[in-house]
Amino acid sequence: MAAKLASTTQDDPADEAWVRTADGERSVRLRSLSHYIKKGGALTEARLIEGADGLWTIWFRLSDRPGEFRLNQFDYDQPKTYKDVALAIATIRDDFGFYGTLSLSTERRPAARGA
Repeated sequence: MAAKLASTTQDDPADEAWVRTADGERSVRLRSLSHYIKKGGALTEARLIEGADGLWTIWFRLSDRPGEFRLNQFDYDQPKTYKDVALAIATIRDDFGFYGTLSLSTERRPAARGA
């Protein structure tokens, strides 16, 4: 699935890491989100999703952009994942300054019992 830039700016290379994939999913690199917050932007909602592999990803909504975004790694267009949910929560609170309600969901399911 190819990713393309959702917004590019000649003046500000940090804004170039906002991406939209072919299936419509949108994400932003960690460095671009940090830059966005330093410029006065803010998160309005945040949620954590535990994947079937037990890793957590952060999804959020922003004060001045429509839709939901997944947090990607600092320099790569791959999801930033956390093994420890407490660390993911600390990142949202301490690094992004979001102290609102956090929702948690999981894609993990218990193994089928018996045969």
